[in-house]
Amino acid sequence: MTSEVETSPPPRGALFEKHVADVIAALFVAVIVLYAASGPLNEFIRWVIETTTPAFDEMSRRDQRVFLREHWLGAAHRAFEQGFLLPTGLIIGLPIVLSFAITLLTLHRKPGLRAVNWALTALAVSAFTSWIVAIFASDAGILPTARGIDYVMFPLATAITLYLTWRLFGGFIVGFCLFWVVYFFVKGWLPDWTGILAGSEATFSQNLRQMILQFWAQTGGMFGQPIQVVTGNVLIFIVFGAVLMASGAGDLLMKIANRLTGGLTGGAAHASVASSALFGTLSGAAISNVVSTGVMTIPVIRKAGFKPAFAGAVEAAASTGGQIMPPVMGVVAFFVAGQIGLEYRYIVVAAIIPAIFYYLGTFLAVYFEARKRGVGALPASERPKLTRSEWVQCLVFVIPLGTLSYFLFAQPSVPKAGFYGLIAALASASLLFRDFRSGRRLWTAFVDAGRMAATIVIIVTAIGLIVGLIQTSGFAGRLSQLLAEVADGPLPLVLLVVALGAIVLGMGLPPGATYFIIVIALSSGIDTVGIAPLTLHLFVVVFAMMSTVTPPVALAAFAAAPIAGADPIKTGFEAAKISLAGFLIPFVFVYHPAVLYKLQVIFEWFGEDRVNSRAMIDIATVTWFDFFWILGAFTLAMWLIASALAGFDRSRLSVVERALRLTLGGAVLLPQLAIAAPAAGLGLALLLASPRLARRAGPAAP
Repeated sequence: MTSEVETSPPPRGALFEKHVADVIAALFVAVIVLYAASGPLNEFIRWVIETTTPAFDEMSRRDQRVFLREHWLGAAHRAFEQGFLLPTGLIIGLPIVLSFAITLLTLHRKPGLRAVNWALTALAVSAFTSWIVAIFASDAGILPTARGIDYVMFPLATAITLYLTWRLFGGFIVGFCLFWVVYFFVKGWLPDWTGILAGSEATFSQNLRQMILQFWAQTGGMFGQPIQVVTGNVLIFIVFGAVLMASGAGDLLMKIANRLTGGLTGGAAHASVASSALFGTLSGAAISNVVSTGVMTIPVIRKAGFKPAFAGAVEAAASTGGQIMPPVMGVVAFFVAGQIGLEYRYIVVAAIIPAIFYYLGTFLAVYFEARKRGVGALPASERPKLTRSEWVQCLVFVIPLGTLSYFLFAQPSVPKAGFYGLIAALASASLLFRDFRSGRRLWTAFVDAGRMAATIVIIVTAIGLIVGLIQTSGFAGRLSQLLAEVADGPLPLVLLVVALGAIVLGMGLPPGATYFIIVIALSSGIDTVGIAPLTLHLFVVVFAMMSTVTPPVALAAFAAAPIAGADPIKTGFEAAKISLAGFLIPFVFVYHPAVLYKLQVIFEWFGEDRVNSRAMIDIATVTWFDFFWILGAFTLAMWLIASALAGFDRSRLSVVERALRLTLGGAVLLPQLAIAAPAAGLGLALLLASPRLARRAGPAAP
């Protein structure tokens, strides 16, 4: 559900509020960039001092440190750091304050409710500012306490957060959060027969005091790990993507996709897949990707001859995969890095093959459906060659993404990588796109980035509250114990329970919230499961992602259906079928760890030590044979399964052959080579014999 802010233009009377919100959005972007630039700024100031100081290199290291500290420029920068860049309250609280102000100022459009916007904004700013002030005291070493004013400000901030979440994202998340709020106070009154729901007894005042101490007097709840990860790592990438899209690169991206894939069978749909994958690299958000690219791609897919539900499903499936598409990926990938204590670059490398597998499966699903429907390539007029200037403009992707990747891998600091990537994007866009040089275009890009970042901060704040309630209530611990007992059972059963949990929760919650809830539940049972933390966490991530295309509540498909003029449920089932690879990939990399880990040798190739982390397996335990085997096996399996689901290959398939292809496709992916290898041989033989079988069966129906 989207707010009125996003769906209708403001009346004249609300233009002032819009202008104020735009200014705050641009200010928010400046804050985001400044925090990301903290490391580069520190390096720059040190370089200035070193180059302007005679005989600096001849000083001892101790004298250098003293000189840097006492130099007027170093002292000024250190004071700025301590006053603005380092305080916990500002790092977390300032983005929240700005995000709520940006959104609340233009929340209600009716002239009579404009005063409500200002009132809610004032209340939200006051509440969250009081938290910032309280956390400053904690930074000074004062123990957190529950003050009288906190009993007013905390409920006020919570109420505004839930109200805004409801207006922007619908009622499910709010209802889910309210359930845990009520549970927090009544858990001790529940009878024993409620099982893990029954908690320790406490009075209402004791529960409220505990909630305030955990969620308001400290960095918990709304200010917990989800928002900390977002403010520290994610927001700079939002600005990065917004700048690239505002440059005019979006139209160029669509043209590139049409040129690369338009000549294939079903070219219009393949172009959608390619463009959404590339857009997903920059945004990492399925629903926003559908809304932004779908208005361009879905009508073209329909015009090519595909059914409306299939056209919407293609866009939904392609956009969903962007959440695991390196190098940026989705917000949840940063959550994984923070949760398991692993550098983000290792997660990016681990996601390369799963992303390739996902889009391979999507490509094949579209390919066989196109064959079945008799849909050919895009007409030549709709896939014109790129001009010389457009080829040069392609550097707007190469330079920023190359810069981003370099700093992400060579100097593993996510904010620094995002900052330098943004600088490269601004420079490239200014040089390559004349329109972007106007101040108006740049202002629009920053405003859009600020508003998008504000939306993410709001939903993550609500997610943090949910996560905090589940943890602090004790339910997470009791659920962990239960799952630890379940983990003693067969691994396939455990994985199936986790997968179903992620899908069911994800039908109403964002992938980030789903991930945290599942991981919290598994926190004490990971070792018992016997899977490396990175493997298990990515298992949860992929299934949380797949919930957006899983009926009956397939949010990405539901966003695409109105654009396609199709039934949402039919679109959801089509999207699930097209995205089938996404349901298989997590099980594949559990039983074939080479998928995630073998490419980690990239770091050794560039002179680094072998990757060594408790969150990962020893990459020496997987061989290149394992790696190349699963590449070939998955490709063959998806060819068999996708053609079986479409009921078509070179011709229409019989029921027997479809069943046989499904069986062999599944068998090829089994970890037992003694079964998988013969299945692969039989599958290849079946594909080679299929044309002969079709000729014997007679002509296929068109």
